[in-house]
Amino acid sequence: SDLCVMENMKNIEETILTYTSAWNETEREAILEKISKCWAPAGTYTDRLTDTITGPDAITDLIISSYGQMGPRTFQVLAEPQVHHQSGRFRWLAVRPEGYPVEGMDYFEFDSENRITRIVGFF
Repeated sequence: SDLCVMENMKNIEETILTYTSAWNETEREAILEKISKCWAPAGTYTDRLTDTITGPDAITDLIISSYGQMGPRTFQVLAEPQVHHQSGRFRWLAVRPEGYPVEGMDYFEFDSENRITRIVGFF
């Protein structure tokens, strides 16, 4: 039913907002706590600078190391995720106190519990 689809959409949106907000945390424990809520145990991440990594700990390490690459920044989701058939995409913006903002898009897949199973990032 439509209601079911809308309800699921809301859950996916929450998943993506939780995931994005994890990138704004600076403490390892805070990052991991958010990632654990939205990430499947065998979930993978890759982008043009990152070979495929697997699991919440690896994602957490990546987020921490990204501060070294980008410096301080705040990620925000630019629009509601577009979703169909357990996959979707969302646009994001990384605002930096120094330098231009960086805009990107992530393609993602998720499981029946709305946990992210795969992200491929583009920027």
